Amino acid sequence: MMWGVGTTPELTSAPLPRPPLWPRVARWTLLGVAALLAVALLAVTASLGVRATPPGPTFGWPYRVTGRTNILIMGLDRTVSDQNPNVVYAISRTDTLIAASIDPAAHRVYLLSIPRDTRAPIPGHGIDKINAAHAYGGAPLTLRTVQNFLGVPFPYYIELHVRGLVDLVDAVGGLTIRIPKDLNYDDNWDGLHIHLKQGNRRLGGQAAMEFTRFRHDALGDIGRIARQQQVMNALLLELRQPRVILRADRVLAALRKDTTTNLDDTQLIALALFGARLPHGGLALTTLPGRFEQGGAGYWLPDAAADRAAVVRLFYGIDPATLEGTTVEIANGSGARAAAADPLARLTALGVHIGAVTSAADVAETVVIVHRGDPEAARVIAAAIGARRIIRAAAGSGPDVSVVLGSDSIAPAPTDSAEH
Repeated sequence: MMWGVGTTPELTSAPLPRPPLWPRVARWTLLGVAALLAVALLAVTASLGVRATPPGPTFGWPYRVTGRTNILIMGLDRTVSDQNPNVVYAISRTDTLIAASIDPAAHRVYLLSIPRDTRAPIPGHGIDKINAAHAYGGAPLTLRTVQNFLGVPFPYYIELHVRGLVDLVDAVGGLTIRIPKDLNYDDNWDGLHIHLKQGNRRLGGQAAMEFTRFRHDALGDIGRIARQQQVMNALLLELRQPRVILRADRVLAALRKDTTTNLDDTQLIALALFGARLPHGGLALTTLPGRFEQGGAGYWLPDAAADRAAVVRLFYGIDPATLEGTTVEIANGSGARAAAADPLARLTALGVHIGAVTSAADVAETVVIVHRGDPEAARVIAAAIGARRIIRAAAGSGPDVSVVLGSDSIAPAPTDSAEH
């Protein structure tokens, strides 16, 4: 029966059925696991004397993610000499590159996988495969490259070292993975031997790593990314199981040994708790649109229009047409001639129409000035270039939005790191 406004339902003395006990038990068990992991993580990081960048505005007390938080996840691969497989260089390329956005309002995590062979401009090094950025300049240059390429800021990063996935999977007790076909590949030079049978399999760390590294079929790196996403889903399922409480010390030891990040202890705890409460279906996995290059250097060639649409929807939550119809002029008041390069690259990646780039008197703070148009476009523009202030001005005959770059726009990418 439907009750209208101002009506009162008839009271009854019949006892209400009690809800089943197991959902409540499971819920509190999972929260207990998350709390214990949080306390253990706090103890470990405190003992390490972690020092990193201060908590950002997207984290709050107690251990909460309070706003959109972007994190760049880098899985590193070793670089072996072409002449001697026993010689491993100190530099590493990114074998895995995942742009993550945590959205507490929607209770979702968005993950955009960027193929390792994606053709992209790397600042100071020209056009190359995007995974080379780490070899040229480590995490700072990788951050700068991806931020300019996608038009999205990543104030935080996580580097997972070569053995990281192996140790983490072993720490949770293995993963259940459906292998759609037999996977066989041998590389004696690199010491990689993959022999996995079709079917539902329980994989340990070494086998899970082999599953994610296989890319020797028609789909190449794109099929490999799909397998990576499979493993991530399976790992999340394992971390949500109550039995993980018995392996908390091993999980934390793996993180401590194999991870480098500029997230501090409270931020990591906040993310762990957010992940423990993530509903089913709360993990959205996407691969950067594009196509394989025919011949040549074997690039993954991005589809600019499709990439913009995916990025704007995933990371900013608006219609891409809103940005494509916005004209922006940039005035460089930073005192550094090259300071406009990164903001210009990010706005171009988002599809914003750049009207002009000029010089201006030196100012300290970067501001976005809205003359007309959609305020949501101004919000995205400000977020993309790191501006903290948006000003509404009287409409005139100029652009929809003006950007004045201040000296704060030439601050370097975050480099503080903490090894866990």
